[in-house]
Amino acid sequence: MRIAVIGCSHGGLSDIYASVERCEQEAKSKGEPGVDLMICCGDFQAMRSPPDLHMMACPPKFRTLGQFHDYYAERKKAPFLTIVIGGNHESSGYMWENYHGGWLAPDIYFLGFAGCVLVDGWLRIGGASGIFKQPDFTKGHFETVPYDDRTIRSVYHIRQYDVARLLQLKSRGAPMDVFLSHDWPLGIEQHGDTGALIREKPFFKQEIEDNRLGSPPLHALLTTLQPKYWFSAHLHVKFAALYHHSGKPTVVRGRRGGPQHSAPPPRTTENPDEIMLVDEDDDEPPTVAITPAPTTNPDEIMLDDDEDDELAGQGIVSEEKGCKEGCGHAHEDGSARVTPDEIDVEMDDDEEDEEVSTALLGKKEEKGKGKEVEAPAAAAESAPQEKLTRFLALSKPAYGKDFLQIVDIPTPAGFERSPPSAPSPSDPSLPTPADDPNAATAPSIAEPPTKSTPTLFFDPHWLAIVKTFAPYLSLEYRQKEFPPVSSFDQLIGESLDWVKKNVGKKGDGLVEIGEVQKFVRTAPATGEGRDDGMPSWYTNPQTEAFCALIGIPNQINPVPEGFREAQAAAAFAVEAEQKAAALAAEEAKKQTLAEARAEALREVEEAGTLVDEEPVGEKE
Repeated sequence: MRIAVIGCSHGGLSDIYASVERCEQEAKSKGEPGVDLMICCGDFQAMRSPPDLHMMACPPKFRTLGQFHDYYAERKKAPFLTIVIGGNHESSGYMWENYHGGWLAPDIYFLGFAGCVLVDGWLRIGGASGIFKQPDFTKGHFETVPYDDRTIRSVYHIRQYDVARLLQLKSRGAPMDVFLSHDWPLGIEQHGDTGALIREKPFFKQEIEDNRLGSPPLHALLTTLQPKYWFSAHLHVKFAALYHHSGKPTVVRGRRGGPQHSAPPPRTTENPDEIMLVDEDDDEPPTVAITPAPTTNPDEIMLDDDEDDELAGQGIVSEEKGCKEGCGHAHEDGSARVTPDEIDVEMDDDEEDEEVSTALLGKKEEKGKGKEVEAPAAAAESAPQEKLTRFLALSKPAYGKDFLQIVDIPTPAGFERSPPSAPSPSDPSLPTPADDPNAATAPSIAEPPTKSTPTLFFDPHWLAIVKTFAPYLSLEYRQKEFPPVSSFDQLIGESLDWVKKNVGKKGDGLVEIGEVQKFVRTAPATGEGRDDGMPSWYTNPQTEAFCALIGIPNQINPVPEGFREAQAAAAFAVEAEQKAAALAAEEAKKQTLAEARAEALREVEEAGTLVDEEPVGEKE
C-alpha cells in the first residue's frame, strides 16, 4: 500500500492534495502505482466555518479559516482516503463531537482522541491525538463548549484514560503496522541524527540533554505496542530514527553534510539531509528515562492553570514547538505555500545493516561529480530477529519544508492487489520522461489500472477495549478509578465475545466503518449561518451510531435529558396547531362557498323576476 504521510497540515488541505496528486502523476508516468491512502499527523485544523476559529488555541491574528471548509460543505472532494489525528491547533469542538472517531468530511476520517482501524482489513493503524502536559494527564475530559482561555488549551492535552486504552492493544489482534501521533515519543531523538536535529533546531538542545524532549506516555506506547512505523509532526522538522526494542543503540554513520534549509534547497537528485542508521552491537544502549518533566524551552510555553492570567496578559498563549508566536505557520517569506518536493523513504529489514534513507530512490548524482551511481538495492524480505520501529517526523507545509513523505508498505499474503498493467507502446498521449534523449521515439508508459478507494474497517479488538472502558470515561475534573489491572483480560475478553456475536455478519466482529457511520454536517457550513462568536455544541449522529454499535451510552455530546420528549411535544403541538389551522381554513372555505352560493341564488332569482316583467314600451 502506497501511503502519503503528511506532517502538520495547518489548514492547507487543497495545497497538500495538489502536491500529493502531482507526486502520484509522476509515479504513474513511470508505470508505478498511485497513492492509496493519505495520513495527517495533527494540526489538521478542520474549520467548518468562521465560528470554529474561536475553538482553536492560537493568537487571534493567526486564526485563518484554511481550506477544509470546502470539503466539509462538499464543494470539493478528497482525492484520496485520508486518515487524521488531532494536534494542538484544532477545531476542538468539532473533534470532540467525534471523540470515538468519525468522518470530518467525505473520505476524511478522524481516528478520534485515541483509535485503531484496519485499512482494507489488514493494515492496522492506531493513533493518539493531542500533546502531553503533565498536570492534565490524569484529569478527566472535563472541558465543554464554550471553551474559556484555559479549557481551549487543556482540551487537546492527552489523557491517561486514552493512553490506558491504547496500551491494551498489546497482544490483542495483529501487530501494529502504523502508529500516528502529533507529539514525539520521549527520547526518540537519541535513535537518529541528534546532532543534525540540534543544528536545525538549536533551541531543543537543553531539552535533549536533559532527556525532556517528547512525551513520556508516547514512549510507553512505543515500547509496548512496538509498531513497524511511527509517524509524527509538531516540531516542524524532518527527523528519522530507528528504535530497537531489544535495547541496542542506533548509531548514525555516513551522514552527508549540506547547507541548512533556512532558504529553499536547490532541486537536486541528492538530499543533503540523508542519514543512514546502523546497528552497533558493541555500544551500550542509551538510558531513556520516562519520568515526565515540564518543558522549559523558551520557544514552547507550557501554561499551568495558575499561570494563565499572568501569561495571557503578556500575550503568551501557545504550546507550539519551534515558533515563538505559536502560529504554526511559515515565517520564511510570509507565505504558507506547499513545497513541490517529494522525498521517498526506503527502509531495509536487514538486521546487520539497518538503514533509514531519506534520499530519492533509484539513481542519484554523486556529490561533486557529474556521473551517476546506482542507489543501494533493498535487501530481500526476511523475518527480523528483533522488533524495530521506523520513526519519521515531518515538518509543516511551507516553502522549502519537508512535510510530505511517500511510503510503501508491503501487502501481506492473501491481500495482494492487482499488479500494474504492462506498458503500452501504442498510446502516444501518455507522457514520457523529459530527460530521455530518445523521448521523441521512446514508447510511452501505460498507467496502472484505476484502483478502488481502500476500505476502512473497525478493529474488533479496539471496539472491545472501548466497550470495556466506557464506564470509566470521566467528564469531570477527576478521572474515575480504573478496575484492577488483573481484571482487564477477562473484561476485554468478554467484550470481544460480545463484539464478535453482535457486530458484523461473519462472527469476527469485522464491519466497514462506512456501513455504520455516515458523514453528516452538524454545524452550518460557510455562508449558511452566523459568522461570529463561539459555535454551539452538537450531538453528532456518527457518535450516536458508534455507541449504538457496541452498546454503550453516548457520553460525548448526548442529547440532553428530556430534550427528545420536549422536542416531540413541541412537534406534536405544532402538528396540532397546523391541523387546527387547516380545519379553520376548511370551515372558512365552506362558509365562503355557502355565502357565494346564496348570493348566486339571489342573483338568479332577481334575474328571473326581471325576465317575467314585460319590457316597457315593447310592442307585439
